[in-house]
Amino acid sequence: MTEGEPDTVLLRKVSVDEAKAARPQDEPEAENLAESQAESQDESQAEPRRRKRTSGRRRAVLVAVAAGLVIATALATALVLDDTAPDRPAAREKLPPGTEPVVRGDLVTEVMATGSVRFTGARVVKNHLTGIVTWVPSANTVVEQGKRLYSVDDKPVFLLRGELPAWREFKPDMPDGEDVRMLEQNLAELGYTDFTVDEEYTEKTEAAVKRWQKNNELPANGRIELGRVVFAPGSVRIATAEVRSGDPVAPAQDVLEVTGFQHRVSAEIPSKEQDLAVKGAKAEIELPDGKRIEGTVTSVGAEKMTQDNTKVVPITVRPESARQLGSVQSADVVVVLQRLEAEDVLFVPVTALLPAEGGGYAVQLVKNGRVTVVKVKTGAFAEGRAEVSGPGIDEDARVGVPKL
Repeated sequence: MTEGEPDTVLLRKVSVDEAKAARPQDEPEAENLAESQAESQDESQAEPRRRKRTSGRRRAVLVAVAAGLVIATALATALVLDDTAPDRPAAREKLPPGTEPVVRGDLVTEVMATGSVRFTGARVVKNHLTGIVTWVPSANTVVEQGKRLYSVDDKPVFLLRGELPAWREFKPDMPDGEDVRMLEQNLAELGYTDFTVDEEYTEKTEAAVKRWQKNNELPANGRIELGRVVFAPGSVRIATAEVRSGDPVAPAQDVLEVTGFQHRVSAEIPSKEQDLAVKGAKAEIELPDGKRIEGTVTSVGAEKMTQDNTKVVPITVRPESARQLGSVQSADVVVVLQRLEAEDVLFVPVTALLPAEGGGYAVQLVKNGRVTVVKVKTGAFAEGRAEVSGPGIDEDARVGVPKL
């Protein structure tokens, strides 16, 4: 026994022979005890000094015999304890500063690239009239078919629908052409009919043009000068005005920048990640406020070199919902592409991993205020998370992590 341990011993029956064997050789045998007792009774009348010696001797013999029995018992007990004592329990693990749950899901790596969001269909509107600008629309104004785009000398320039630009004056006896068909199609869609939509500018076409001019406060002469109408594939959104009211304008001068209504995001990703950039691939667009919206890769360009000699691949991403971008004209964003590292696995923060004895990793499982250290097998790593498996590693179990 060591100092500080309790004096409890385990008792085992010991034979007389064992007790004798354990007794020191210079101790008197047990039979001498009875003889000494008899002699003390016969000599009860002896002088006090002799009685004192006899009494002292008797106490010494009793103490010696008792001590011998205790020593023998202790020796036998020590043998029993050596054979059956359990291992010393390990020290109790201290609770970690924090915990995180074990999560089941997909592990993905994110590839990010800086991009910019713009409206599609950007184009410049050129003026073909001579005069003074008397009205221009404000930014973000939507101009539809048949509506005023801007004004020169207090007369409107109108937006019509068509794929070709206006390139000549419309008038009777003009050569047939696709531009005539576009004009007649617009007149019919705006409610001016009674003619056949074709490539010929007929008298009936001229009559419809006069009605249109009269309703829009233009001289009703049946002729439309170059620059009075602007053709575009559809309605347009005003991005910026290149001129202001009161500015003089001349033919071929830029007056407006217009766009379509769909947002597009342009970005350049590292060439080593170009396997993720395929047409139709899903992507995310992270806005300046940190919000993310879903998107789809719509085009992938050819590899090129940047000014700092980095190989990149240009891509275009279409947002899934235009409403989530609202009226944002332009902004710097982050395009996020994802690579699946592991599907439907259990994972924990990498900060939960501890070095294990003999190599590898372990985690602290925390339950009901108690900590158990278990060795785990790791798999895929992605974005600060690690796939793990091992005893007690179940969904929603909690593992210890440091507080950062």
